Amino acid sequence: MHLRLKKGVLIAFEGIDGAGKSTQAHLLYERLKKANFPVVISREPTEGKWGKKLKGLIKQGENRLMPQKELEMFLKDRYHHIKNIVCPALKSNQIIILDRYYFSNIAYQGALGIPTQLIEKRNREFAPEPNLLFLIEIPPEIGIKRIEAMREGGIDFFEKEEYLNKVSEIFYQLNKPFFHRLRGEDPVEKLSQRIWEITLNYLTTHDLIIDNSHIIYKGGN
Repeated sequence: MHLRLKKGVLIAFEGIDGAGKSTQAHLLYERLKKANFPVVISREPTEGKWGKKLKGLIKQGENRLMPQKELEMFLKDRYHHIKNIVCPALKSNQIIILDRYYFSNIAYQGALGIPTQLIEKRNREFAPEPNLLFLIEIPPEIGIKRIEAMREGGIDFFEKEEYLNKVSEIFYQLNKPFFHRLRGEDPVEKLSQRIWEITLNYLTTHDLIIDNSHIIYKGGN
């Protein structure tokens, strides 16, 4: 039986390619699910019409659209994602975990020359701020080595070191009260435990759990 929350909670994971954010997003999802929280997980780009187009463009490397047109596609994909997945989950008082969110646009398209303030403004017109954002930070060269170890056929444009250095610098400059910066070189389980502790602390200190009398005994190991 699910625990009940007083309102929905949006948790986002960000970081450069190879940081381990997808792994940590799924580990948190599994821990929350084990603890009987109402939780769903999603990712961007999505598997929708615009998301699939974006994934195809990313694989093409330098032969992509101009950065502004690419941003417009991300915005269209996110708009449908917010409308059809994110907002319904929040309105039904669920926790929704996102593997990438609009902060990736700020960093990745910002590194291509689009003003970061403009990217944030366009997204904030329709995309809710997360309650928690876990930014997993690693040096770009380590992220690239991780990707190369897992993937055959080289790396795509979004994973080239010079470009990722620019992306990483923009992530570094971002500063929001809901940000939690984590060292991506730490062991997976250590990171997962820290993320779990921060999440549980947020839910309890904000009095979001309708009955939390037994929560610390579930999913916290």
